[in-house]
Amino acid sequence: MVYNLAAIQMVSVSSPEINLSCIKKLLEKLSPVANQLVLLPENALSFSDKSGYLSLAENLGEGYYQTQLGLLAKQHQCYLVCGSFPIKIRQSAKIFSTSLVFSPQGKLISHYHKIHLFDALLSDQKGRYKESDTFMAGDEIQLFDYQMGSESVKVGLAICYDLRFPALFQMLRAKGADIILLPAAFTKVTGAGHWFPLLQARAIENQCYIIAANQGGLHPCGRETYGHSVIISPWGELLSQLELGEGVVQASFDKQFLERIRLQMPVTSHNRFSNSLVK
Repeated sequence: MVYNLAAIQMVSVSSPEINLSCIKKLLEKLSPVANQLVLLPENALSFSDKSGYLSLAENLGEGYYQTQLGLLAKQHQCYLVCGSFPIKIRQSAKIFSTSLVFSPQGKLISHYHKIHLFDALLSDQKGRYKESDTFMAGDEIQLFDYQMGSESVKVGLAICYDLRFPALFQMLRAKGADIILLPAAFTKVTGAGHWFPLLQARAIENQCYIIAANQGGLHPCGRETYGHSVIISPWGELLSQLELGEGVVQASFDKQFLERIRLQMPVTSHNRFSNSLVK
């Protein structure tokens, strides 16, 4: 059996260099098969604060760390998706939180600016989360073509808090997604309550594979993330998961299984609400 889907779980720190070394180590541990789809978590290169993200930010498609990620994709001959990376915005003091997709040739082939920003009050050590102080929301849905041998599969992109907005996932499915990626830094509090129910719901209702790479543990800044990175089938099965700490999960994409589920229960053709009403 060929495992062509993978998620890497990290416990990122503020230092990009330390995190980059961790990514290299975990990629070596994974030893991806040719063209494997590998997802890193949100804030993979830096789990920091506003000043840290602003200092790390690069122009899209340029800069040292984007170059390093491209080189890793080329070295391991995989599709490497950096869950989120701070990208500069012209004439703005804010930045985007952006997923970056690198091909096995090391080229940046797609990107997605996080649409839904996490502004919330939680009963944890941090308490108040306000991503909108640092980031600007994106406004475009994004997919890319993932080449598996002679077959091309459409992959939809989302980030963390996006998980709570089913219309985004419905639109990705409507645009042809067979796989949807969800890099995250879900907190321990919200993860314990909502991580699996939301992920399984998005997989089942859209009949897609979900790859979810989460941050997983206690970070030096004192924040705790839930971990439990997982790959979920279109039937809602947990194919592979990791509770806490650094590590990898992987599973196989089965196109015939996906098509059979969609044929047996054609929910998209049964949907009485048009896409225009689900925006």
